[in-house]
Amino acid sequence: MGFGRRRILIIHGLQVQLIIAIMGLIIGVSLILLASICFILYDQLISSGISQQLIGKIFSSTTVPIIVIGIIIFSASLWAVILISHKIYGPLYRLSRYIKRISNGEKTKDFELRKGDAINGLKEIYNELRYNLEKTLHYNYNEMVNIFSELENILDKLYNKEIPERELYSSLQNICNRTAKALDITSEAIDEKK
Repeated sequence: MGFGRRRILIIHGLQVQLIIAIMGLIIGVSLILLASICFILYDQLISSGISQQLIGKIFSSTTVPIIVIGIIIFSASLWAVILISHKIYGPLYRLSRYIKRISNGEKTKDFELRKGDAINGLKEIYNELRYNLEKTLHYNYNEMVNIFSELENILDKLYNKEIPERELYSSLQNICNRTAKALDITSEAIDEKK
């Protein structure tokens, strides 16, 4: 699967919330600044002795250009916020897909970040986790299959009374040692992550 290509504009509902919050902040600050500038300019024009009728004409003639410029700036800001949010949610989205695949037992390749992705260290964490899981699970599964098979053989011999006590003890001790080794490998993989 090609995880490197963007196929959707909005990845997750949380991304929409982030975009709305940032755009709300941008618009809110812009409106406060615009209102402040209008109030200060109006006050300065009145104190300069300019008539209110002329001030009204000045404000009405500048309203349309300000609205058009505002729409252009807010549209560009929205696009920039969407692109920036992709730098955060893109890697998280791809990582969640990789984790789902590995949870389903599928083999995955190394996790790669695209140029400009904002989540540093995510690639190394996932790749180390994947490597340790593959190493541990592969070893443990094969070893546990062998141990289970040997336990079944011992139980059959025990049931048929075909195993001497000393051989039973040695076989069980061998299985305990192998199980302990499998647990040690799992423990080492877990300790390495800490």
